[in-house]
Amino acid sequence: MTQPDRLSRRRVLHHLATLGVMSVVPPGVVAATDAGLDWQPAAPLPIATQELYPVVHDGRLVVAGGIAARLRVPYFTDRSFAYDADQDRWQELPRLPQPIHHAALVSGPDGLELMGGFHGGYTHLWRMRDAIHRLQDGRWERRGSLPVPQAEGVLSVAPDGALHLVTGQSPRGNANRQRSDHQETTAHWRRAPGAARWEAAAPIPTARNSASGGWLGETLVIAGGRTAEGNLSHTERYDAQEDRWRTGAPLPLPQAGTAAVVHEDTLIVLGGEIFVPQAGVFPNVWRYDGAQDRWQALPDLRTPRHGLGAGLLGKRLHAIGGATEPSGNGTSNANEYLLL
Repeated sequence: MTQPDRLSRRRVLHHLATLGVMSVVPPGVVAATDAGLDWQPAAPLPIATQELYPVVHDGRLVVAGGIAARLRVPYFTDRSFAYDADQDRWQELPRLPQPIHHAALVSGPDGLELMGGFHGGYTHLWRMRDAIHRLQDGRWERRGSLPVPQAEGVLSVAPDGALHLVTGQSPRGNANRQRSDHQETTAHWRRAPGAARWEAAAPIPTARNSASGGWLGETLVIAGGRTAEGNLSHTERYDAQEDRWRTGAPLPLPQAGTAAVVHEDTLIVLGGEIFVPQAGVFPNVWRYDGAQDRWQALPDLRTPRHGLGAGLLGKRLHAIGGATEPSGNGTSNANEYLLL
């Protein structure tokens, strides 16, 4: 993205923030085609939680860990839940071995696994993990490690069943206790089905954290995110056959702390937050068509949030948890769905 493009988007955001409205469809972006689409409420999360990385597993939407809140006081949680859309009901799953936040879930050939994230107490709130845990026989069991501690990246399953972990943050040196001990990474790791060892794949060109993405056929699409300098609108596409990254059409607005799902060979990106030029939370929902390299606006979230989770259950796109205010404030238990 060129510097003029970056400034243009920033001016748009500043104007919207001044008006108190964050939603917009920038020039050149296709608007939603069905005005009848709308978000509907569903059974709320049992506890208000943000910084979720959920996954659909065995037909249910599973969440594990995160930053919860009670009476607006945040705390790290070890609880995990599964949502059944047919019954509109949450079921509690086994507790994690310790409170963990920003850890990624994945449902692949090796089962339901939780990877990376942060765990810590008052003296080391942001200690990053390399641990992998698998839900098996009614408990979360340790099943190996990531090549390095990593969090806030994109973890997904390729069409061949391999796991890919891309970008996010890792420790910049030996220190691993506070937020300032970490930095964005271009790392891209691949693990074959049934394997224990991770192999390095082509690094993503743009290091960022709090992005989201998914596989459109043989192409992994990563969109948005942020660095210490601010939000990004970068879209980058990984060709699994060539082990190579290419640039895609940028996300219409620079959004970070988003969630994403894949629906009919398109990527849907939801919500997010921004701190510069003015702090705010996005209601925007975008659909990316990889074949046409084009973004389309979908109906805004009913409850704008960042640090939320998303999952596709049948034709229902669910947006769960997150926070309605920037940073750690406004932690939500919302569960709302859009019929696609």
